[in-house]
Amino acid sequence: MSQLFKKLLWAGFSTICFGLGLILSTNKVFAQELIANNPKEKKILSLVAALPEVKKRAQEIINRSNGKTQITLMISANPDVYIPYYQVNVNDNAPTYNNYYQFAVDPKTYQIFYYDAVKNRQYSLPEWRKIKLKGSK
Repeated sequence: MSQLFKKLLWAGFSTICFGLGLILSTNKVFAQELIANNPKEKKILSLVAALPEVKKRAQEIINRSNGKTQITLMISANPDVYIPYYQVNVNDNAPTYNNYYQFAVDPKTYQIFYYDAVKNRQYSLPEWRKIKLKGSK
């Protein structure tokens, strides 16, 4: 077995184990998949997965699909010169592949921001929650 294949196999196995550990360690059991390539990405995805909005959406998806669909969190882009944040997508899996949330996470402070793709604007979590609250009235 080549070294590269062994590393890829181990990365996949550790991602699955990490995801299962997160699922089992929460108070409410809900299915979710975290797609990460390294420990830093796992930490970022865990922080996003712990957001109340993400937990609530995950439970809604499970309930509506009778357990057939789960939520998936994945890094969609790494920080670069133009966008210095990890970009995280929160989707459901097959058959719909709906994108529910997009977040940006600062790689140094781990501060999480909500990204509104329609407005092409980034909000702090308190700003986003305030906007959501106004919209629900």
